[in-house]
Amino acid sequence: MATELLCVAHGSADRWEALCLDLDLAVQGRSFDEVHARLQEAVDTYVEDAQAEAEPARSQLLARRVPLHVRLLWGWRFFKAALYGRSPTGDSTVWLPVNCHV
Repeated sequence: MATELLCVAHGSADRWEALCLDLDLAVQGRSFDEVHARLQEAVDTYVEDAQAEAEPARSQLLARRVPLHVRLLWGWRFFKAALYGRSPTGDSTVWLPVNCHV
């Protein structure tokens, strides 16, 4: 069964970063497609390794979230993007669909 995780990406031209807010994983790359693929791979590897752990470590690893202030920062970025549109520097902030096969 696949679950879609809450992930985001931010960048422009040749500088992108992506973050999985549900598992506190981050990657960087030169394009949106690159960070999307890297984040999907990071999630797959992390979940596979976490599932190999014994309880209670498994549950703790799979319930790891980014701190509240990081979620609020990304919420603010999306609010600004919705209010003002694309930034003058050409930066983009987007939701990033990443599936977790649990």
